Amino acid sequence: MTAGMGPLAGVRVVDLSALAPGPFATMLLGDLGADIITVESPAVSRGTSGLEDLPYYGGVSSRRLGTNPLFRSRRSIVVDLKTVGGREIVLDLVSRSDVFLEGFRPGTCDRLGLGYADLVARKAEIIYCSLSGYGQSGELAMRAGHDLNYIAEAGLLSATTRPDQRPGIPLNVVADFASGGLLAAFGIVAALQGRSATGRGCYVDVSMYEGLLGLLQSANTWTTSGSPDPSWGAGLLSGAVPYYDCYQTADGRWLAVAALEPKFFVNLCAAIGRPELVSAHGDPERWAALREAFEETFAADTMEGWLARLAKVDTAVAPVRSISEAFAAGEAAGLVTKDGTVGPLPRLRGWETTTGEVVTRPGAHTREVLAEMGLTQAQVEELLVAGVVAE
Repeated sequence: MTAGMGPLAGVRVVDLSALAPGPFATMLLGDLGADIITVESPAVSRGTSGLEDLPYYGGVSSRRLGTNPLFRSRRSIVVDLKTVGGREIVLDLVSRSDVFLEGFRPGTCDRLGLGYADLVARKAEIIYCSLSGYGQSGELAMRAGHDLNYIAEAGLLSATTRPDQRPGIPLNVVADFASGGLLAAFGIVAALQGRSATGRGCYVDVSMYEGLLGLLQSANTWTTSGSPDPSWGAGLLSGAVPYYDCYQTADGRWLAVAALEPKFFVNLCAAIGRPELVSAHGDPERWAALREAFEETFAADTMEGWLARLAKVDTAVAPVRSISEAFAAGEAAGLVTKDGTVGPLPRLRGWETTTGEVVTRPGAHTREVLAEMGLTQAQVEELLVAGVVAE
């Protein structure tokens, strides 16, 4: 293993996705050395796709400023897939690549002439990844959806909500990025490893909804084993027990307390000056009173005061931070750069991986990639004039 080059160097990925899950998957792969070529539509190039002002897309804001991580570590070409010439360019590019990723509804790529069968005909060992909300088959496959819909149907949203409260929405992190992009990247790497052993390509079918069910299967096992359903704040890890909950401090901040283990609980009670509460740890009948005692105690001092006191104790507490506060703390800890970059992830000792620059303009590499494919400058100009590609 040689340092100085990412472990995925030499792997080329054609990314036909647009929204968060696909670009996140290819960002992870690109950070680790893969050559990511994102194929974008002319509508994105013209700024008429309807995606430009979405916060995570950042067409007119974070992307143009070069701060949107979903567009880093890649190259971008603009191709009109509705033209014969455009489809042929992508097919030719796939024949020179290892992985193809798409994020459309089932059947869309088939209609474009870019389905799995079409690509296998060009390169039998291609790894083809489809990333969708509900998978490629079944009664839900064609249903429209976003992260909020998937976490709602999978049961996660109920587990992050207390009784009689509006469900709390955890951004688009869990479905889009965890059960979507992260599992897609994992599936692609697994398929690459399998191909290196067998020579066979693979179809990777990533369903964000199914991925969420996979992430939640241990929680469901608790329920089927006789524990309370953790939905609506009724579970051990969703707010039912007072020593795994959040408490407001004197300055209106919130402190997360996760003193599940007896040793952490004992240390916590001693540090807050309430040693008499220790015996309530395993007694559910005393939990209501314990919660009231915690609420009263933590409300008596500021967040800064509690953190200073509890820093000296081996217990599990943390401040509930805003995202900007969290990234500021991450920068102080050396985990985040000044421009907000995190990664490459995970950290791989023995490899000197680095994040690539953000592609601020769709089609910034159209000429470069077409030249690598063997097209002359005159041929590229013809394609540009015809609107088959753009820069």
